[in-house]
Amino acid sequence: MTVDSKQIIMSDLEDLQSRRRRHFGLALVLAIAVVGTAVALGVRPDLLNQPPLQLVAQAVLWLVCLVLFPAIGVGLWFPRRPTRVTLAITGVAAMVVATTGWPRVAHGSGTHGSWAGLDPCIATVLASGVLLLALGVLSGAFVQRRRATSVYWVAAGLSLAALDLVTWMCPDRGLKHVLPSHLGGASLLMVLALLVGLWVHRQGREP
Repeated sequence: MTVDSKQIIMSDLEDLQSRRRRHFGLALVLAIAVVGTAVALGVRPDLLNQPPLQLVAQAVLWLVCLVLFPAIGVGLWFPRRPTRVTLAITGVAAMVVATTGWPRVAHGSGTHGSWAGLDPCIATVLASGVLLLALGVLSGAFVQRRRATSVYWVAAGLSLAALDLVTWMCPDRGLKHVLPSHLGGASLLMVLALLVGLWVHRQGREP
């Protein structure tokens, strides 16, 4: 009786991809539920009155952070290097336009008060981001691929999701507020996600 090694390898790969699709699908549904719940609590009153380019950028950012970046991170999509570079640049460009409204940048800033001394927008970014981070850890998103670079894609995805969320909730797009509060909070979240993700990846990949 001969053993078809190629067929066995292909079968194993298909099983692996099937598990990854299940994990990804469940994580995506739960992530959308987290975002949807936060949005249901209240969105900015001028959400649909934003410049069309800014609305398009926000939609692109949702696609990038919830689907494309995580798909690379968990090993469901293996684009070539030029595609990965283009996608990363697109994500950064969409982030800038979505959060600041560039090229129509506002320089004023409103006052938001504070929650126990913490800016409410930073608190929103960190709170929603930690929930998404916990979801990523529990779903195994950080350990699906052997390469540690996969962690960067997942961490970037959840950080951008939290940033896009606070952009939908806060009507102030003045740079004096957006830079320290929205982007500042997302930067802190990115660092936290990377540290946690790399640690989880290492633990999950130890023999």
